[in-house]
Amino acid sequence: MFITVIHHIHDPKGFQAAEDKAIEKGLPTHVALPIHAATEDHRLGVCIWEGPSLGAVRELVEAVVGPYSKNEYFEMHVDGLTPQLGK
Repeated sequence: MFITVIHHIHDPKGFQAAEDKAIEKGLPTHVALPIHAATEDHRLGVCIWEGPSLGAVRELVEAVVGPYSKNEYFEMHVDGLTPQLGK
């Protein structure tokens, strides 16, 4: 399933550092992050995750960037995006 996360970022530097560290470390095998984007000032971000549930994605995202942003989560139907987890 695809989960869209809208990040309202109040600490752009902290958010970016946490995101970079998590991506460098590698994402857990039960999730994929095919799309992540931010405004030029890094105050707003939009990510499309693939994962087993909205709760699983929320748990991961909040653990990584929760201290730096207020996040909204939506289960979405996404046209044109191929699932990466083989489901």
